[in-house]
Amino acid sequence: MTSPIGEDDLAAWIDGRLSPERQRLVDAYLESQPDMHARLREQAEQARALASLFAPIADEPIPATMRVAAIRGRQRQPRWQLAIAASLLLTVGFGGGWSSARWSGEPRAGIAALANEASDNFRVYAADRIRPAEIGPDQRAMLIRWTSARLGERVTIPDLSTAGYRYGGGRLVATPHGPAALLLYDGPQASKLAVLTRPMQIDKSASMTSTSSGTMGRVTWAVDGIGYSVVGERPAAELHPIADEVRRQADAGLVS
Repeated sequence: MTSPIGEDDLAAWIDGRLSPERQRLVDAYLESQPDMHARLREQAEQARALASLFAPIADEPIPATMRVAAIRGRQRQPRWQLAIAASLLLTVGFGGGWSSARWSGEPRAGIAALANEASDNFRVYAADRIRPAEIGPDQRAMLIRWTSARLGERVTIPDLSTAGYRYGGGRLVATPHGPAALLLYDGPQASKLAVLTRPMQIDKSASMTSTSSGTMGRVTWAVDGIGYSVVGERPAAELHPIADEVRRQADAGLVS
């Protein structure tokens, strides 16, 4: 018996990883869903564009210093030479830019990284006047199924109407730590707000932290391995009550 078309099939269709038989089934299904077909075709084109962009890097020859013979040659160096080289590296590193790069660079993990991912995606999509959301507000159930399947966790769409924000749709976005769900909201006087959520590898439980990036305020936290960041062009202190409401609804498993 043929299994129904699921989110994994749609993701594999985008990536071109379906078997010929499954490809025909998904193609037939998408022919009956023109809106979905158009969205997935656009995502597939974006994926191919990214692949072609980085193809020259993937095709570059391995640097000579990273070849096996060179590595083995370094391994045969006397230990005293290696010790001197290591001490020089530490001296130069801590005396120069290495130390500042290590401590003042962009955070690479945890809720600090999540906050940056939220503001980066907010800059890209909240300013998009044509198509900020991949899936509109009238297709909430579809967005929940899609993002929950890709994140491996139940995604909820908070109702922020009491704070003056109307849900405007959402999308799946890429981060250095895997996929994330981006939920977009329209507020008073054309203001925008977004909620970014994804699984956390570290900082799996973290209290709310208020930060800023330029004109944007951010409130970020994590509960039971799931991170959340509320971002908008308002001071973080003004976003805190909204973040409290997002957390309340997420903890209760409410879906608007």
